[in-house]
Amino acid sequence: MINEKIKRAFSIILTSLCISYMMPVMALNQSNNIQIRFNQKEADGSSRGRPSKRVGTGSRGECPPMEVPLTALIPAQNPGLTVEEHPTFWFFVPYQLSNTLGGEFALQDEANNDIYRTRFKLLGTPGIVSLSVPSTVTLELNKSYQWYFKLYCSQQNLSNPVFVRGWVQREALKPELEQLLQAATTPRSRIAIYAQNGIWYSALNELAKLRIAEPKNTVFINDWANLLQNIGLENLAEKPILGEVKK
Repeated sequence: MINEKIKRAFSIILTSLCISYMMPVMALNQSNNIQIRFNQKEADGSSRGRPSKRVGTGSRGECPPMEVPLTALIPAQNPGLTVEEHPTFWFFVPYQLSNTLGGEFALQDEANNDIYRTRFKLLGTPGIVSLSVPSTVTLELNKSYQWYFKLYCSQQNLSNPVFVRGWVQREALKPELEQLLQAATTPRSRIAIYAQNGIWYSALNELAKLRIAEPKNTVFINDWANLLQNIGLENLAEKPILGEVKK
């Protein structure tokens, strides 16, 4: 009788261990089945007449011509939504540190007043870099902000940088969307929800963090390529992700 009880107890423990082992595997498999696709939401009336400039050109040639120019990682038509109070922006910079004097980032309200402005240095080699709004600057809900990312290549003509510009709007989470995000069990699930709902900056930044943390993860590599392809920037999919510029 005692041996039988011991066998039953051992069987229960073994079953529990198997279930505990299988749960992460099942979660991983479910995560790998997620399709991350960006939904190009139609711009509402508040963003009409506000063109972005996601590819930079220098009108007088101070910066050397590059096969792939300075590019903001933003959709061509999407109004540029985020759920973060302090969003992060991503750019492809084609220049070596030696080719530039550095750059400047500016964030302005709808009346063109500076909300945030900072100088920065590049990271040395061409690649995809980020710039985050600090915790001292909070985007208000449902307000649009214009940003500029400028690079200077000539000490003699600082008034003519190569630059890109775009718009960002912080959107309040609707209750049903907030519930979906709270129920998400993996970072990829959250990214897929952001992308499906047209919240570009949040989806891109969360995925970029995964890429940096696990640069050889083929799932994240494919997600990154698909997300950029969704907005017509597939030519940047294999560019190295360098991280935050030096302020």
